[in-house]
Amino acid sequence: MVGLYALVFGTGDHQPSPKLGIDLKGGTTVTLTARTLNGQPPSQQSLDQAQSIIQTRVDGLGVAGAQVVLQGNNIIITVPGNQGDEAKNLGQTAKLLMRPVVQSAASTPAPATSSSGAPTATTTPKGTGSLAPATSTGSTKTNGLGAPNTYLGPSGSTASNNANAQGLTSPQAYHEAAASTTPTPTPTPTPSGGANPNESVAQQQAAAIDAARKLRQNKDSSALATEFNSYVCPKAGAQDPLLGNDDPAQALITCDETGGVKYLLGPSIIDGQQISDASSSQDPNGVGYVVNVTFKSAGSKTWATYTAAHNVSANTTGDQVAFVLDTKVESAPTIQSAINGGNTQISGNFTQPQAQNLAQILKYGSLPLAFDSSNAQTISATLGLTSLKWGLTAGAIGLLLVFVYCLFYYRALGVLTILSLILSGVTVFGVLVLLGRWISYSLDLAGVAGFIIAIGITADSFVVFFERLKDEVREGRTFRSAVPRAWIRARRTILASDAVNFLAAVVLYVFAVSDVQGFAFTLGLSTVLDLLIVFLVTHPLVVLASRSKTLSKPGVSGLGAVQRAGVEQRAARATTRPSVKGA
Repeated sequence: MVGLYALVFGTGDHQPSPKLGIDLKGGTTVTLTARTLNGQPPSQQSLDQAQSIIQTRVDGLGVAGAQVVLQGNNIIITVPGNQGDEAKNLGQTAKLLMRPVVQSAASTPAPATSSSGAPTATTTPKGTGSLAPATSTGSTKTNGLGAPNTYLGPSGSTASNNANAQGLTSPQAYHEAAASTTPTPTPTPTPSGGANPNESVAQQQAAAIDAARKLRQNKDSSALATEFNSYVCPKAGAQDPLLGNDDPAQALITCDETGGVKYLLGPSIIDGQQISDASSSQDPNGVGYVVNVTFKSAGSKTWATYTAAHNVSANTTGDQVAFVLDTKVESAPTIQSAINGGNTQISGNFTQPQAQNLAQILKYGSLPLAFDSSNAQTISATLGLTSLKWGLTAGAIGLLLVFVYCLFYYRALGVLTILSLILSGVTVFGVLVLLGRWISYSLDLAGVAGFIIAIGITADSFVVFFERLKDEVREGRTFRSAVPRAWIRARRTILASDAVNFLAAVVLYVFAVSDVQGFAFTLGLSTVLDLLIVFLVTHPLVVLASRSKTLSKPGVSGLGAVQRAGVEQRAARATTRPSVKGA
């Protein structure tokens, strides 16, 4: 106990309070149920990828303590506090867009300037690898080129319409506009800075998104060129308000996943929904791996038209095209030749993990599954505290009834039971505090119910031990001599009983979902702690009581009736014992 509470008060925030679940401190819980077109169960790979994407979206909300848990074919999203309204929309699919790369440059702390004082952008080699027609496809692999950034993005449209609407018909138009301007660089303001404390979170987010769009999606090409030269990619882990909120019909200033390269991108050419498949395979023409992408029919035609006009043969250098997932550039290869038929190969000396990761991003940039919001519930903090109050009240009543029964039936042994139960409760509380810090375990109402049931399990172990003890005393043994024999027999029964309870808890935890898992976890934990208390506390206390002249008295120990029965039993055996006569 000293070691346990040294950890409770000496680690973490030093506050001895367990972490409460969504139903106790309030918030929003959303259950998303996966569905497939053919009605078959979704693959584990798809579920894992969907969980990863949704987790990143939840993290983007900026709410501490949010969790995304995969349970069977369901994804459970919990957002504590009163900022969980947006959690209800997190199951919608994000948009993967393909945009032309107008300009790229290394992201540096400050832009370089020419002799005239105008900023200049030092462009980096275009893209990651190159695009060429594919002759074959490989097998589907898994994701990993940086976690996808989240927030829901709007639908895209064709490049020609978008560009004509802005009077910008090609990437070269942006380059010419950028070359003709000599802007004075200004620091890029942080859209989220200086938020009005009187505004709601939603209003602050909307203002930040609007400010980011004005800076990085301005229709005026010269203004975009000015902003691009001075733009610095956010540091790793910094929240970008434009993530997933960009307009595909407008140009965009953004960065790659690492934040090391910034891009000026044109309007969307094609929507990622037009990608039917993506896989990785070994490069048949060289060393390394390639990514094979297949487009659907409509996307294939748009893709063929665009690549025919923007490949190396058409304009000598070839243009880059960026695969943009929720505003972030995942890959920006150079178009080597016209691609007809929709089968595209991305090469660039990829390692196997890099190729697998990129293929997964292209295939599952949007959520790989459709989800139905089968359950969305918002719980107020007041309701949670009320539920906790009544749950604890129920536990206290149950514990009091156990105390009364033990004192009435077992007397001194009942006092030992009460001490053991109190110590068990103190141990459980300390373990809950540490589990909340170490594995983010949150105590919910189902968990409270599990601990209340555990009171009966722990008391049952005491009853088994004490009844065995009474049996031994009834056989004519003294209290002190009966304890070790009773313990040996009771120990086997207690171990068997707790093993069954623990197995039931494990089965429930593995196969159940949602609240039932919380109940199963606390039930299994209580069962393990029950063994510790019975072996290390209850049994030693009974041994000490049997050696005490005061506590071993029949009127105090509660064994008076069985001791009298034992005396009678010994007397009966003595009278029926056969005598031996001498010859």
